[in-house]
This record gives sequence, C-alpha cells and structure tokens, in this order.
Amino acid sequence: MIKGIGLQNFRSFVNKTFIELKPITVFVGKNSSGKSSLLRTFPLFRQSIEENTTGPILWYGRYIDFGDFTDVLSKNSESKEITFSFSFSIAPELALRYSYYRFKELSDKDTNVDIELTVYSKDKKTKTKNIKVIFDDSTINFMLDDNNNVKLQIESEGKTLERENIIAKNLGQFIPNIHLKGKDDAPITPNSFYLMGTRRDRALESSFIDSASKFIKQYFHVKSDIKQVFQSFTRINFIPKEHAGRLVEFLFKEQKTFTKNFESHRDEIMNELYPFVIGWNINNIIDIINTSLSSIFGNVKYIAPLRATSERFYRFQDLQVNEIDHTGSNLAMLLNSLKQTDKLRFEEWTKSNFDFIIKVEQTGSHFAILINTGENSENYNISDMGFGYSQVLPIVTAIWLETDRRTASPKKPITFIIEQPELHLHPAYQHNLAKVFAKVIIKAKENNVDLKIIFETHSQTMIEALGECIEDNIGLAESDVSILVFEKNEQQQTIVKTSYFDEEGFIQNWPIGFFSGRK
Repeated sequence: MIKGIGLQNFRSFVNKTFIELKPITVFVGKNSSGKSSLLRTFPLFRQSIEENTTGPILWYGRYIDFGDFTDVLSKNSESKEITFSFSFSIAPELALRYSYYRFKELSDKDTNVDIELTVYSKDKKTKTKNIKVIFDDSTINFMLDDNNNVKLQIESEGKTLERENIIAKNLGQFIPNIHLKGKDDAPITPNSFYLMGTRRDRALESSFIDSASKFIKQYFHVKSDIKQVFQSFTRINFIPKEHAGRLVEFLFKEQKTFTKNFESHRDEIMNELYPFVIGWNINNIIDIINTSLSSIFGNVKYIAPLRATSERFYRFQDLQVNEIDHTGSNLAMLLNSLKQTDKLRFEEWTKSNFDFIIKVEQTGSHFAILINTGENSENYNISDMGFGYSQVLPIVTAIWLETDRRTASPKKPITFIIEQPELHLHPAYQHNLAKVFAKVIIKAKENNVDLKIIFETHSQTMIEALGECIEDNIGLAESDVSILVFEKNEQQQTIVKTSYFDEEGFIQNWPIGFFSGRK
C-alpha cells in the first residue's frame, strides 16, 4: 500500500515536497502550478518497471513523455540530482516468503518503509546516486559511483556497519541487487532460497554472517563450535529486532553459557547483532522492496487528459482486451470483447450511476458504440452525441472494469490516476462522477481492498459532491479525502498546501477566492 510520494529538484518542485495519499486525493491549482508533474510520476514509474531498462527511470515511454533528465531537472537549483520519495507498507505474506521461522503475530502485520531514490545523469543516461531505505529504527544507505561500485551503510540503534568492494547489478530495478566484487553469485529466488533446510548464501551475505558469528562467540562457552553458530544464523530472516532477539534465544537455548549471558546482556547483544541480521538478508530486503513497488506501480491505471475522440464505426478485431488504454483509444474494442452477461452488467451500472446506457452494436465486420440517454427508446451513435461522452467513457469503463466486473483482491493494490475527469462534462455528470468515486472507495473499504483515486481537476462541482457524500454519511469519512492545493511562490517554485473536509462535509483551510479569482 502506497501512503505518500515526494519530489525534489523535479521541474518546479525545487525543495523537497511530500504528499500523503488518501483513498481519494484531489489535486487543484492554477494552470502550470505543478499538478500534472506530480500526478504523472505514477505512470512514469509504471512505464519504468514494465520495460527492460538500463537505469531506474524511463523518462519517455508508453504512457508519459518527460523528455530526458535535463528536461525534468529544476532550472532554479544548483543541484544536478533529482530525488523521489516513497512511503509504503509491505504486506506480511511478501516478507514471509523468505522466512525459515514464522511468528504468528507477524502474519497480519505490515512493514512500513520509507525510501529516497536520488538519480543523476551521465553520458545521457540516468543513473542511481543514492538510495536510502528506512524501516522501524533502522536505515540502509546504498551509495553508488559512476562505475556502479557501491558503498553499503547499515545503521540501527546507533550502531553502524559499512561495506565496500561491492558492485551493483540489475540496474533497471528500483534498487539494484548487490554482490561482492569478483564473486559470481547465482540469483536466489524465494523458491530456491532453502535447500534441504540449509540456506544457500551468496558471498556478501555470508560475510555478514561470518562477522556476526565472530562477534557473538565471546558470549558462548570457549569450546562451542563457531560453525554451528554460523549455521544457526542462516535461519534468521529479516524480521523486527524484537522477534530476531526471540529467535536468537530459541536457536541457542541449549547453550547454557550463552543463555545466561543473553539474559544479562540482551539489549547490548541485539544492538550489535541486528545490523548484521539486516546485512545477511540484504538482497532479500531488496527483492521484497522491488516486488512491493512493482506491484504498486504496475497496478496504476492512468487516464490522460485528452482522451481519444469517438468514431462512427470501428473495425472488428478478434482481440481480448483487459485494460483501458491511457487515452481510451481501445475503449470500443474492450466493450466489444465483453461477454454478453458483462455487457448487460455494464449497461445496468452506467444506467444506475449516470442515467445513460452504453451499447455495442455489430454490423458485418464493423461495430458501433451507441448511447441511450433514457429520454426515449432511441439509441444514438456516440459520434452524434456531445464530445463529453467520449471523454468520460474511458474513465467510467476503467473504474467499472477494475472494481465491479473483476473480483477485487485485497492483495492487489489499484491506483487510478485521472487528469481532468470533468473535461467537456455537464456539471450534473461531474457531480455523478464524483459520487461514483466515493461509492467505489466505500466498497473497497468494505472489502479491505487497497484502492486509491487520485485526480486533477478544475471542477468546483466535483469537490462539492465529495463534501456531500461525507455529509450524507454514506460511508465516506472525512479522513478518506484530501484536497491538495498547488501554488507557485515568487521564485516560481511549487508549494503544496492541504485542504480537507470536516465531518459535516465542509471544506477547511480553503484559499479565499480560489475559483472566482477574487481575493
């Protein structure tokens, strides 16, 4: 679950700007105030993970064209680096894939993570400069040079471990995997992580276990076998320090000398030991974070501001379409590919929420999209209707497809990113669309689905409709909605302020004269 996102040195976001994401997050502000720049980082990261890249960011791709690094870098800053920030939680079932032992109380507990990814440009390529990962009371820093050499720093409770002579591999990931130089390590997957109860470690991880074994040996009987200590450590996966301590106590419970020393020096031992635990799980942590971020951004559903115009007839293609294109250009093909039962469900859904019905009619090798507004029994070709229908249909179809037609999974995050949903829409339809946003969020909450709708708008009607949904007490809480106001200061730098609804649906901290322009 993504909780927040931030930028620094990205276009007009010169200073670090971080926003908290709610189930419904609304971006408002004057033209060129920075709304779209921040909003489009979501499809930017989706296209970055979907393609096989040589660096972490694909500036120009299927969904978004930011140009290149130099086009995005803030012009009013001396720094030549761009920093992205993410705050998210890792599902327990993902972290437990790598576990030898499991704790019942961790089976339903998310792990909160904050990441800062700093990139720069060299020879026209975007490269990673630094990655900071923060969880609980621990911090991991990956510092890369031009040749992908890595300095690794692990900090926990005032203790710091550093490792050099490391090289980064798989540079197209959010966080590259790291290995000791000169060591040809085979990649480890969750399914091959353990073999007959023995962990198959890579050289870097083994070096941390070896260092930890030497440190902790002083607390054992002089005749204790350090190889057994080493072997026991291989079974401690990445878990919170408290649980790691319990596992250390369990693994060495037969060692009387150690048990006695551990009772007396537990905090001292674990403060020293825990950075090593992070170290020997370092590539597992990297894989867990990359998998989680790929799931978050891979399930971004982006709808661009200018949707495809409608046509009178569409040529038939025997294709199965599973997702609305970001411009809505494949809308007709998707609707035509639906089963008859799904077409009827979609008709009922649009009738209930918007008071119009969408139909697909096939004639020979062509088909047409028809609209019935309910005023009579006549169906009209979409090309004969107002332009607003062609602009709103990709939005409503995408939402229906992901929330009503499909059985939503609590494990699958869905984030809708929509630019100007009100485009060419009558205020009544704007009002209905905002209420549909509220309905799908309410349903997602009831089913424990991680669903977010983030949209940019100039519509006062849509904002007021969200307030009405809160006032009517239909299940949308004031804490479910955030309104972010984008402004530029005298230096033309973007500043983001937060407005919000109270429990009665009245908006608070709202700029005076925002829509009228009168101060």
